[in-house]
Amino acid sequence: MFSFTKEQQTQTIAGITLGGQPGHHPTILFGGLFFTGEPDFALARKHIQTMYMLSEKTGNPAIPDFFIQKERYIDDILSFIEHAVPNSLPFSVDIIEPSLKITLLEQLHERGLLPRTIYNSLHIGTTKKEQEALQQYTPQAAILVAFNPKDKSPDGKLEVLENGAHLTSCGLLELAKQLHIDTVLVDTAALAPGDNSGAAIAAIPVVKEEYGLPTGCAIHNVVEKSAWLKDFASQKSVVDAASNVSIPLFGGDFAIFGPIKHAHEVFPVIAWYDILVSEYAEKYFGVIPVDSHPRRKFFS
Repeated sequence: MFSFTKEQQTQTIAGITLGGQPGHHPTILFGGLFFTGEPDFALARKHIQTMYMLSEKTGNPAIPDFFIQKERYIDDILSFIEHAVPNSLPFSVDIIEPSLKITLLEQLHERGLLPRTIYNSLHIGTTKKEQEALQQYTPQAAILVAFNPKDKSPDGKLEVLENGAHLTSCGLLELAKQLHIDTVLVDTAALAPGDNSGAAIAAIPVVKEEYGLPTGCAIHNVVEKSAWLKDFASQKSVVDAASNVSIPLFGGDFAIFGPIKHAHEVFPVIAWYDILVSEYAEKYFGVIPVDSHPRRKFFS
């Protein structure tokens, strides 16, 4: 458990606050909606409502993360977001194909949704056309993925943030500044097992001590790519949910925990660890949890 000497920044995105010293704010939980085919909006709405119910019960803020692969579904998905996500709360959008990102940004602007949008993500592969679109249609926040193909250690992740590992004209932090993105979250880029995947967790306190920025990752991705877990099929969901506890224990601020259907397992586990961290942080470092913290929810 940590207390950082660097002053820690807190960021507020459409009413949700994250960042700061460990134990102050609860861990933010991103639940993924993976629209790879024909969207099942009835099921998606059910999952979102469940996640918000768990958020209200535990105190851990919930952010739905919409993964979109096909252009023809963008309009329907954004209409769904307008109705399913309360207009006081943020959401994130995750698209791999650069051309689809540009189309999505245009439509987010037309619908007035950019002030609630977390753009997932900026990385060293962000194209010039995408950057131009972001300058024209700027979201409230962006996730910076600190993936360095040359150096997958925590130091390599810092290099990507600072100077783009000399693979781009500037680092991701400077790029976000040039694009006038007000709020940035650092994703420490969890890689496949055997590819220095543990560095994603080890990098969390390194990034927070260096920059004081809200930091986390999608450590769930390592579980998904761990082929040996096929021999433990009935326990895989337990491992998946439990993998996220390493984030608050290493001082992190948010977890991108994978499919939203796993919210039932993830929220109580993270709330429990948030309580442990808060107890320690208040006793030894004088960090007082906010009123919405799980420790306040379950203990007077």
